[in-house]
Amino acid sequence: MKNVLVTGANGFIGSNLCKFLNSKGYNVRALVLKNTSLKFIEDVNLEIFYGDISDNNSIKGSCRNIDTIFHLAAIAKDWGNKDIFFKVNVNGTENLLNQAVKENVKRFIFMSSIAVHKYSGYIDADENVEKNCSKNFYYGLSKSLAENIVNDFYINKKIETVIIRPGLFPFGPNDITSFLKLAHALESRKFLFVNSGKSLLSTAYIENLCYGLELAGLSNNASGNTYIISDDVKITWKELIEKFCKELSINSNFYSIPYWLANIFAVFIELFYKLFDLKVEPPLTRYRALIMKNDIHFSCNKAKKELKYKPIVSLDEGIKKTVQWYKSYNK
Repeated sequence: MKNVLVTGANGFIGSNLCKFLNSKGYNVRALVLKNTSLKFIEDVNLEIFYGDISDNNSIKGSCRNIDTIFHLAAIAKDWGNKDIFFKVNVNGTENLLNQAVKENVKRFIFMSSIAVHKYSGYIDADENVEKNCSKNFYYGLSKSLAENIVNDFYINKKIETVIIRPGLFPFGPNDITSFLKLAHALESRKFLFVNSGKSLLSTAYIENLCYGLELAGLSNNASGNTYIISDDVKITWKELIEKFCKELSINSNFYSIPYWLANIFAVFIELFYKLFDLKVEPPLTRYRALIMKNDIHFSCNKAKKELKYKPIVSLDEGIKKTVQWYKSYNK
């Protein structure tokens, strides 16, 4: 693995992965959408390729002379139009795979999500848990369908593939979607626990996730497999929020509401936003209420055994680095 392509390279995970791979001496080509900010990768030695994975013609040539593709580009949120999720996350993945096969790329690493599952409650779950997410949760469904396409390309011996599913809560510097909103909610006292925050989750600090992705590209035995990459820690939502609040120097005592009430609020809020066709995300969705309802802890034991993966940054250190970034970014 020498010449790599990173899609979604100017996003949260992509920008960190580009920096990580660049620091390891890889030649990195960054696939980004035109007219999107390059702020997070402007100081990284990259070859920029402008293209849109949902437009097959615009990505021709993006995979030329590439050994390994890290496909991160996606619509990653819990609210939006079904057609957009499928156009980018499903059709876009297939477009990129076809380009990779044409250019004789050796390995295709697909960033998926544990959102392919229904979140009905898991402790130490692994990669073999049935994919059964709700058909009304378009992000999870689109990732599940994209995984099927990735696996089909491997089964048909067109290309080596690896699927990576991060822990439920990936976080780290440059996270302007998830962590930035969380930190603002904590500081403004607009955060609420669901069911007292007692449910377990798995986290994935960005440097650990990038390391896992690199190993997926290097391991001879990884092809055709799916791996969970996490911080290898069991923690509740309440414990995690307390750690973030400690670094933010704020009080961690927040109110809690039962899941049934949060879900009712979410249903009415979603109906309101759909009725008036509002173009912004609602402040609460059924998905956001659900992820705190049940234990959603997935084990990274398979990655530890087969990829020789081990987190390179502790959870506490990752939280400290993330809050340091947030404070400098939020000035």
